[in-house]
Amino acid sequence: GLNPNEISELTGEEIESLNNGEEEDTGESRFYKLTEIDHLWADYVPPVYDNDITLPEFCERFRLFACSQLGLYYDIKLIRLFVAAFASTRLIILQGISGTGKTSLAYAFGKFVNNPSIVASVQPSWRDRTELFGYFNEFTKKFNETELLRAMYEASYNENIYAVILDEMNIARVEYYFAEMLSILEMPSRDEWVVDIIPNSWPNMWYIGTANNDDSTFAITDKVYDRAMPINIDTKGVPFDAPLTDSVYISYKHFEYILNAAKVQFVVSEENLKKIALLDDYVIEHFRIAFGNRIVKQLRDFVPAYVGTGGTELDGLDYVLARKVFRKFESLNLSYIRDEIDGLCAYIDELFGEENMTESKDYLRMLKKLV
Repeated sequence: GLNPNEISELTGEEIESLNNGEEEDTGESRFYKLTEIDHLWADYVPPVYDNDITLPEFCERFRLFACSQLGLYYDIKLIRLFVAAFASTRLIILQGISGTGKTSLAYAFGKFVNNPSIVASVQPSWRDRTELFGYFNEFTKKFNETELLRAMYEASYNENIYAVILDEMNIARVEYYFAEMLSILEMPSRDEWVVDIIPNSWPNMWYIGTANNDDSTFAITDKVYDRAMPINIDTKGVPFDAPLTDSVYISYKHFEYILNAAKVQFVVSEENLKKIALLDDYVIEHFRIAFGNRIVKQLRDFVPAYVGTGGTELDGLDYVLARKVFRKFESLNLSYIRDEIDGLCAYIDELFGEENMTESKDYLRMLKKLV
């Protein structure tokens, strides 16, 4: 008889041993849903994937599909940011005020790639990984399998793109229930992307968290933000007309291929990388905050992918600086750095030109008004 906390400590071999022992007694598997998947997918025939679609076409068709099929209206820049985020991380955070379509965007993505998103509605009581992956029930002598666990197991049978929605992810502390995944996603080799319960890696799965910023939620910590790509959705979509657009069948291998091809084709220019290094030195000197290697790596992955979707390099850099670097200023005493913000904006103008980096400068000036 194991309780949920004890089962979370077991390794895959120990769980397999438990499973084998039960099969000897009753002939039934302790993992009912996973066993069902083995039967359902035994004769699976993959669809004909559209492996000719380009990155700009993918973004434009997604936007038109969401409008014509689901009645959801998104600006093309938001779609480009969202798709480019898949190139830099396995955890995307859609944040902003309530009612702007954060969950709908993640839901629409699953519909567009013909593999409905798995919704995990986060609860305030979530404290460890058993909430996501399930636990051994000492009364039934079976493993309580969650939809996420089922999806992770199913993902090993096909090449579809899987999106998991962590709805209202910060209604509980993300670093508690998602701690294991945060560590796993840091592993450089996909062979190490293994949850003890599932004996397979899952390179075709991404996590999309939605977060509201209000008094009922927890602040998302730097540990989580540094490993994720936050996408801000602060305005409602403006209706527009779109032709009827079908969904696409695209394999995760081709999706990754077009994202990786953009990384090769649109490498961040050395000139801008030098400017980023100078800006990093300035921020360290005046604000005691550094970019960090992880953020620089994400920048090198995200910005080329954003350019590949149809955006510009400076806009991509601007977005990463605003949402990944200058966001850290919120943890400082704003009254002490208030006078330094104007100097930082002037230095950004000196490096990149007054007409560029508007998102970063607007964000910094907004912080100044909070004092």
